[in-house]
Amino acid sequence: MNASEFANHAGKLADISRALILDDFYTPRVVTVKSDATPVTPTDQKVERALRQAITEAWPTHGIIGEEYGDHNPDSDYIWVLDPIDGTKAFVAGLPTFSTLIALTWRGSPVLGLMDSPITRERWIGIDGAGTTLNGKLVQSRPCKSLNHAFAHTSSPLYFETSDDIAAYKRAISAVQYLIFGGGCHAFGRVADGYMDVAFETVHDIHDYLALVPIISNAGGVISDWQGNPLTLSSGSRFLASGDPQVHRQAIDMLNN
Repeated sequence: MNASEFANHAGKLADISRALILDDFYTPRVVTVKSDATPVTPTDQKVERALRQAITEAWPTHGIIGEEYGDHNPDSDYIWVLDPIDGTKAFVAGLPTFSTLIALTWRGSPVLGLMDSPITRERWIGIDGAGTTLNGKLVQSRPCKSLNHAFAHTSSPLYFETSDDIAAYKRAISAVQYLIFGGGCHAFGRVADGYMDVAFETVHDIHDYLALVPIISNAGGVISDWQGNPLTLSSGSRFLASGDPQVHRQAIDMLNN
């Protein structure tokens, strides 16, 4: 199966998730707090179950790693990584800055990524070797003179808990031109389509970022962990994306020094 067939199927998965989320968006929320203190709703769970079913029906041998349920066929060469609602707090609050994230990895590395924002009706798809599209149109990240000219984003200063992370956050405040908050995964789409220059996060999991890797990299940007290493199924909790490779190197230096 070629990349376009995988992309077509990922689009069908996103159609499923968007329909389920829109059905529930204007209804009262039932929220459960998980063991890691993050919220989950029946919508998160319902969407992930539907996506898992659609994947296993199409490719029974493929693996699945989802945020809400256990791993399926984790030793498969092909593994789908799912976040049914990335930004559950925004979803619960009735804010539009949440998305469904779908990644396909090949032997641990993401080769296809999809981010679907149901409320804004935006869908980014990145495919290795085939570029990144937003609602079917190719997009490109933008050049940036230097880090001190960058329009940057991180989701919340509250995520920076360790002394090293707090120090990195404080350096970022003075290193970039503007630092804004609250966009969640949506901000990484904006790096891909050239509206923002840098986005960085800590205390996140593979469900939160593997789908973003093909989206950013196939739009001309760079995405890595804070040390500059590629993001894979075994990566840690910190990641960084930049539209300009030179600025990415500067951002890595800033976060670590």
